[in-house]
Amino acid sequence: MVHSVTHKYKRVIMKSVLLLGILASGLMSAENGVYVGIDVFKTRTDITVNNAPTSEKQHFEAVSQTLKAGYYLGRNSRVNAFYQHHNTSLVSGNGALYGIGFDYLIGENALKPFIGGLAGYSHYSQPDLDLGGGFIGVNLGLNYAFGENFSIEGGYRYMLSNAKGTFTTSRSEAQVDRLKNWYVGGNYKF
Repeated sequence: MVHSVTHKYKRVIMKSVLLLGILASGLMSAENGVYVGIDVFKTRTDITVNNAPTSEKQHFEAVSQTLKAGYYLGRNSRVNAFYQHHNTSLVSGNGALYGIGFDYLIGENALKPFIGGLAGYSHYSQPDLDLGGGFIGVNLGLNYAFGENFSIEGGYRYMLSNAKGTFTTSRSEAQVDRLKNWYVGGNYKF
């Protein structure tokens, strides 16, 4: 069942990215443009482990890296598709997020605060647990542009998740409740 849900979310994300690309291609202007970006720092993952009749909240922090490719829809808005990888700090565990996002950059100066939304699919694995499910969230931060092509930014992503799974070594179930991602990075606009 996890594999069919995984396949379904991947199809939805791929269709959404294609739709964003089609929409963006019709909005060309001198301020528009394709961009790529990378950011790093840390992600906190909040998990609930249910072992009837009790449940336990757990929190893990680990270094994370995000790659994104997107399109500026003028000076003050952008869309992107992203991949984020992080070690969940679980025993031999890793996590990945696949998503799309939209940011609105506020103001006309080189330094712009921004706010946005994001959605996608998350997957976490360790030897005795496989978690998968969707997420939605917000993105807040500051972007500083060095001319037309290069910018740096720092921010915070807060995501609610419904990723679930069952431990293979017990009947315990786990659910990712939320993810909190602090980051710094850079973008290059072509």
